[in-house]
Amino acid sequence: MDADAVIGIIVIAAALGLLTCLVLWSRRRIERIARNGFGSARAIEKELRGGR
Repeated sequence: MDADAVIGIIVIAAALGLLTCLVLWSRRRIERIARNGFGSARAIEKELRGGR
């Protein structure tokens, strides 16, 4: 394989891995917000910051 093709495959694989991690992290966060039932943005921010 050409060096450019190998680099391209590595970049695409890394991008897909990062995208998967971000989607899973976001889904967990959204599900936690939905489970807790906060109604306002202020309450959600307070919960996500650990009550500070």
